[in-house]
Amino acid sequence: MAPHIHQVPSSKSTGGKKAIKNENTEQAIQIFSGTDANSVRINVDSQIHPEDVAQFVQFGFDEQVERLAVRSNFQAAVVYEVYGHVTTFKQTKRTMQVMRTAAFEWAKIDIEEQEAEDLYVSGNESEDDGVRDQK
Repeated sequence: MAPHIHQVPSSKSTGGKKAIKNENTEQAIQIFSGTDANSVRINVDSQIHPEDVAQFVQFGFDEQVERLAVRSNFQAAVVYEVYGHVTTFKQTKRTMQVMRTAAFEWAKIDIEEQEAEDLYVSGNESEDDGVRDQK
């Protein structure tokens, strides 16, 4: 699900071809998520080799997913799955918060139902004990 990385000159797109723009300490990097219309230009430190940018982007993305998983109390696989169904990570974070809230609400309902069942069962056991004692 990670974006594809291409280096491009700042003046024009290369149609997906690899090119490098050096400006003092930064390189312009074009991130493609499918088509030229869906690309984002970023500037990265020139100390980062262009071949390593994709790996660092993936690492950063994976780290954000792990952090969101911990915050939302879901497994990272669930976060990746949600991300696959939305268009931005911001939407993923919002959806995970909604899922967390919904999970806790359902858990509260389930706990209350279990407590009610336990009371009903223990209430019936008490009545049964009383009936047995009278015999």
